[in-house]
Amino acid sequence: MECCILNKYINKNNQTNKKIETALLQLMKHKNLDKITMNEVATEAAVNRVTVYRHFDDKWSIVEEIEQNLLTEITKPHNQMLDKLAAKSDNGILYLTNFLKAFEQNLNTLKILLSGNGDLAFPNKLMNYLLQMEELSHPIMHLNISKDMQDLFSFYGISALIGIIRFWTLHPQYSAKEMATFFFKMRTGELSMID
Repeated sequence: MECCILNKYINKNNQTNKKIETALLQLMKHKNLDKITMNEVATEAAVNRVTVYRHFDDKWSIVEEIEQNLLTEITKPHNQMLDKLAAKSDNGILYLTNFLKAFEQNLNTLKILLSGNGDLAFPNKLMNYLLQMEELSHPIMHLNISKDMQDLFSFYGISALIGIIRFWTLHPQYSAKEMATFFFKMRTGELSMID
C-alpha cells in the first residue's frame, strides 16, 4: 500500500515539474529568460507560486532541469551508436539517424533554448557535452592522429553538428535521416555541391 502511495506522489510530483517546465518554455518563446518572473511561470503553469517554489528554487533551476533532461535523452542513443560502431557495423548513417532522432523529438525545446531568449550558457553547455560524447568515439574510429588533431577533429565535427541542429530548429520539415545523411557525407568528404 505504501508503495502505491509513494508512486502516486512521485507521479504527481513529476507531472507538476513537467507542467512548470513547459510553462517556462512557453514564456521563453516570447520573452527573454532574464525578464521572466516566477509569478509569470506560476500563472502560465496554472499553479500557485508556492507550488513553483516547492519544486524549484528559481527560474534558473527550472531551465537547468530542462537542459539536463535534454542532455540525458541524447546519451542513450549515443551509447547505442557507439556500441554499433564498436561492433564494426557498416551502417553509420542509420546509427547517426537514430542518435539524431533524440534531437528531432526535442526540436521545439532546442529552438527555445538556443534562441536569444534562452539560457545564454546553453549553446556552450551543449557543445561541451557533445565534445565529451565525441571523445568516446575516438578509440572506436582508430584516429591515427595526435591528441591535438583529434581535439580539432572533434571541435570541427561538433561545431558543424550544432550548426545543423540550429538550422534544423528553423527548418523542422527535414527528417533525422536527412540531417544524418548530410552530416555523415559532409564529415566523410562525400558531399558534392552537385547533389
